[in-house]
Amino acid sequence: MKALPRDMRERAANYVNTAASIPGVTSSSASILGKNYVKQVDVIMTDWVTGPELLISTKRMDSSYGKNAPNRVEESYGDAKNLRLRHPLAALGFVFGLRSDILEKEPRVAAWLCDLLGKLGREDDAYHATCLVLMEYADEVAIANAGEEPAARGVPEPGLEIDSEEDAPADEPTSNVDRDLALLPSVRIVSERTPLGLDPGRFLKAMILRVLDATPVNMHEEARRRLNFLE
Repeated sequence: MKALPRDMRERAANYVNTAASIPGVTSSSASILGKNYVKQVDVIMTDWVTGPELLISTKRMDSSYGKNAPNRVEESYGDAKNLRLRHPLAALGFVFGLRSDILEKEPRVAAWLCDLLGKLGREDDAYHATCLVLMEYADEVAIANAGEEPAARGVPEPGLEIDSEEDAPADEPTSNVDRDLALLPSVRIVSERTPLGLDPGRFLKAMILRVLDATPVNMHEEARRRLNFLE
C-alpha cells in the first residue's frame, strides 16, 4: 500500500482496516498444513521469520458424552500428530470445553476423559500440554453436536472448485459491545473440580515456556521480562 498514490493508498488502508475478511489478504480462519493434511487451528502465533510458534486447537462437548468423547479424543490425537510432525518446534496445545453436568450424569466417562486428556499432553508425539475447561450453563445454551470441525476454509474437497466470492465471509456488523455482553447467557467456569494437571493456568504457562524455550533470548523480550518479574 505504501507504493500506491496517496488517494488510492488511503482508500486501500481504510478498506483493509474495516473489512472483516479479504480473500487473499486477510483471513478469519487459521488453516495450516500439517504433515499430511491441512488443519484448522483456533489460535495461532506465527511470523515470517520464525514460522508457526504456537498452535492451539479447541473442541467443545455439551451432551451424549459416552458416544462423543471417544471420537473427540481420537480426532485430537490424529490432529496433534499431523501438526507436530511438520512443526516440531511450535508449542502445540489442546483445550477441551466440557459442560460440567457430565460429572453428575456420566462420572465414569468424565474420569476416563480426563485421564485421556492428561495423557495426550504427556505423549512425545502429541500435544505439549492439554487443558480442560469445565463450564456450567443452562440447557438453552447447549449446542447440539458441538465440537464438529468445519472444512478448512480455502481447501476444496476432491473434484470441487473454490468460489472466491462465496469463500469470503460477510463483514461483521458493528455493534454495541456493552449491550451484546449483557445479552450473553451466564456461564461459570467450574475451576474447583478441574483436575490439577488440566488446569487452564498450568496450560497457559506451559505454552508460554515452550515458545520461549524454542526461541533465542533476544526474541519475545517483553514476555521474558514479565515472566522473570512474576517469578
